[in-house]
Amino acid sequence: MKNIKLNESVGHLFHIINLNMRKRLEKEIKAFGLSSSHQFGVLLLLSKNTMSQKEISEATLADEPSTTRMLDRMIKKELINKRRSDEDKRKQVVYITEEGQALLMKILPIVATHNEEIASILEEEERKELFRLLQKIESKL
Repeated sequence: MKNIKLNESVGHLFHIINLNMRKRLEKEIKAFGLSSSHQFGVLLLLSKNTMSQKEISEATLADEPSTTRMLDRMIKKELINKRRSDEDKRKQVVYITEEGQALLMKILPIVATHNEEIASILEEEERKELFRLLQKIESKL
């Protein structure tokens, strides 16, 4: 059996980077009562107008029970709501509320600054290469 060193594990490095980035961002958006999962859900919904709960689960790679809990918390905060689909009355769709949109407009600059600060660690060519490599890995998974 081959001995694996954590500091040479791509998966471990991705995990550590993800944890550090999420922790840093969550600290900044906590004042708005959001977690990164809430923020991502709101952004996702805004970009699509409406989505089914299943579509949200698939897009976030979360299981349906986790998605249900996230959506319930967001409904309780009045960031989103559900209604019957116009196309299929048997289906419910989730949509962003005015409160959700207003909150999103407040946090977008924070998210943008967060992304810029992290991206600034690398030179322009390094960023392009990193994105190319990450997209290559993602396309094979």
